[in-house]
Amino acid sequence: MEKFIKLFISGSGQDVGYKLIPVNGIVEIKQESTEKVNIFYNELSSAQAVGTINYGADANQTVPEVTNMVQSIEISHDALAAGTSAWKDFLNEAVETSLTLSWQQPVYTPVGYPKSAASGNPPSTITGIVSGVKLAGIQTT
Repeated sequence: MEKFIKLFISGSGQDVGYKLIPVNGIVEIKQESTEKVNIFYNELSSAQAVGTINYGADANQTVPEVTNMVQSIEISHDALAAGTSAWKDFLNEAVETSLTLSWQQPVYTPVGYPKSAASGNPPSTITGIVSGVKLAGIQTT
């Protein structure tokens, strides 16, 4: 059974409102900065970049190079205090809670977003959610 967490995007424009984030297949949630957190999934895809390989007599033949990419969702939010991972912790707890709910409750809406650095009071707001791919491998930043 597919499970989701439902998050609210603040601001203006077409993306404002609730967005469902799939829970199944998450392998890591990482606080990338004071304003961004990434959710990484176990789904690999590949992207091709053109490279040149020297085969001696048939020098400089162009061949496709395959790079493994991993599916990710990037969540932008109000700035947190430096050195905190409040959004990562919040999302980890939301995922854990959603997985404990019965099959009749596929969507979980967490409340009490983390405190922002500016106001020091909850809730901070989500300013954007973007899905895409990132290079597969050990993420160091």
